Amino acid sequence: MRFWVDPLPQPGAYREVAIVVDVIRATTTAAAYLEAGAEALVLAPSMEAARALRRPGEVLAGEVGGLRPEGFDLGNSPREVAGVRGRTVVMATTNGTRAAHAAWGARAVLLGTLQNASSVAQKASELGDEVVLVAAGKEGRMALDDLYAAGVIGARLCALGFRPEGEMAHLALFLAQSPPLEVLGVSEAALALERVGLGADVPFCAQVDRHSTVPLFQGFRGEGMVFGRG
Repeated sequence: MRFWVDPLPQPGAYREVAIVVDVIRATTTAAAYLEAGAEALVLAPSMEAARALRRPGEVLAGEVGGLRPEGFDLGNSPREVAGVRGRTVVMATTNGTRAAHAAWGARAVLLGTLQNASSVAQKASELGDEVVLVAAGKEGRMALDDLYAAGVIGARLCALGFRPEGEMAHLALFLAQSPPLEVLGVSEAALALERVGLGADVPFCAQVDRHSTVPLFQGFRGEGMVFGRG
């Protein structure tokens, strides 16, 4: 059993089990919606697609530059999930939802966070013996926070009998030896949130094993990837 870490998504490259990681904040927020009782998530490839995919009664959520776009019901904060119970959330973000689309074609696609690290590793191990952790990155650049979260999940995979393959997997595991907020707090994503007044999201995203909800890809609705509880 083996796992790899991709520091940036490679569209069309995945056939094994894929865990997509955008810890600050898309995958953390997506899992928080399901944990708060959302019926399903529809991850759109763009803001325009999200607006088109939304059906009456559904929640439209996302961010541009870290902030809630005009006309959206919610932004991309895992601390703001009120009102989603029993409803479908249509979501689009700058990096995370696009990374999920890049992973399509894998045997299974899951959304990983620090908050569900143990549970997402366990679910991945049940779905296959080769796993790739796909770090979303930040606007096409490698992201420290995502590599760290991939390392924390990777350490859980190691405990389940998986072995790391490649330099990036070993680098991620090395980063994961540090306390989460020490690493996440100095990441470019965290500094960008602080600049727009959303710095409180960072320590929230840095909580490890806060819940056991694992978003699992279930199929497409138009251009949207539908995720439910795995």
